[in-house]
Amino acid sequence: MNQHLERLDQLAPCMQDKVRQWISECQLELGGPLLLVHSYRSAAHQMLIWQKGRTFDREAGAWLVSSPKDVVTQAKPGQSAHNVVDSEGRPAAMAVDVIPLDPRGIALWSYNNWTPIYEVAKRHGLDPYGDPEGAYLPSDQGHVEYPNWKACLESLGLRLPRMEQPSTSQV
Repeated sequence: MNQHLERLDQLAPCMQDKVRQWISECQLELGGPLLLVHSYRSAAHQMLIWQKGRTFDREAGAWLVSSPKDVVTQAKPGQSAHNVVDSEGRPAAMAVDVIPLDPRGIALWSYNNWTPIYEVAKRHGLDPYGDPEGAYLPSDQGHVEYPNWKACLESLGLRLPRMEQPSTSQV
C-alpha cells in the first residue's frame, strides 16, 4: 500500500519528524493508514487548486467564487504553507494534506470523522485547521500545518516564493 511517504522529503525539516510520527500514531491508534496527498505544491499547482469553485470574470478583471462548495483553499499561489521553499528555492512545505485509507489501501475521499485524526495531530504539535478551530473549509479537511508558520519562516531560513499576481493569461 503506497502512502506516498516520499512526499515527506518535500517538507521543511521542522515538519518531517512531526508528520512522520503523526501518521504512524494514527495508524496505531486509529487502525488505519493515512495517504499523504500533498506536501509541497508549486505555484502553478496552487493556482489550479485555488481556481476550483471560481470563475474568471473578464469584464471585472477578477476571479469570483462561482461554486462555494467547491472552493478548497483561500490561499493564492505563493501564499500557501504548501508553497514554502528554502533559501535555495527547494521545496520546504509547512503543510500536508492527508486522507485515510481503508484496509485495502483505497482512499476514503468522503471520510467525515476527522476529530480523532486532528487530536493526534495536535499532540504532535501540528495545527490541523490552519484557521481558528471550526473555521476551516469543509472541502479542505485533512489539511495540517506548522503552527503560526508565517511567523517562523525567516528564523527557519525559509520563504514563500516571489509571485506575480494571477493574470488573465492564466485562465
